[in-house]
Amino acid sequence: MAAWIGDPPLSQSIRRFWKEVSVVPVDVPQGYEVCLDGRSFRLPGGNRLILGTLALAEAVAEEWRSIPPGSAFQTTSLPLTQMAGTQIERVAPDRAQIIGQLMAYGESDLLCYRATGSLGREQDALFDPVLQRFAARHGIMPEVTRSLLPLTVAPELQEVCRRALERFDDSALTCAAIGAPATGSLIMAIGLAEGWMQAKEANDMASVEERHQMAQWGEDDALLQEIERTGIDIDHALHFLALSQEKAPNGA
Repeated sequence: MAAWIGDPPLSQSIRRFWKEVSVVPVDVPQGYEVCLDGRSFRLPGGNRLILGTLALAEAVAEEWRSIPPGSAFQTTSLPLTQMAGTQIERVAPDRAQIIGQLMAYGESDLLCYRATGSLGREQDALFDPVLQRFAARHGIMPEVTRSLLPLTVAPELQEVCRRALERFDDSALTCAAIGAPATGSLIMAIGLAEGWMQAKEANDMASVEERHQMAQWGEDDALLQEIERTGIDIDHALHFLALSQEKAPNGA
């Protein structure tokens, strides 16, 4: 799994010791708690695993039910649980720090740095429509360069991006905190969290240079695995966000 801003709080190897997994509604904080054998599950920071929607809680519970009895496993195999733990113990308590770390990706945003030649033309074809969508939504077009020298990001663009991140709820900010390291782009992370970018589109853009390289020199197993892992991370982040925002049938 790719690095996340905030680092997932669940990363150790453990063995299944529980028989039953249940989801219990709770009032303080309001949500749905995932319990093992009827007892609260504690994250490494001591927080209970209380989630904001029943859909997310049931999906997290299903991750724990799917582990064979008595077997050892890595918590990296529980992506929704990891993202929930990240939100509860890393994102929610320190949104300002997470936003600051995300803003750093805007200083070297993948979409703003282009190559020359055939790779540059591929990047233009993929990246320009996304920048245009960003501009249509946020009212500012990011500058693009083919130079090796770093761009100076316009203060107006920085403010627009910061405001977008500050508007996110904790689940959308968690999604962005996965999307930015996975893609190398703050703009793509915002697009994923705002819902106007899809996972495959983001992964295609994040891997355009590697795919261009393989088209010239042949397939590379390590690069293919890296591209696949990035796609999985983005898929998981969007799935987590969708479950976090899913409403009950009565609108509650």
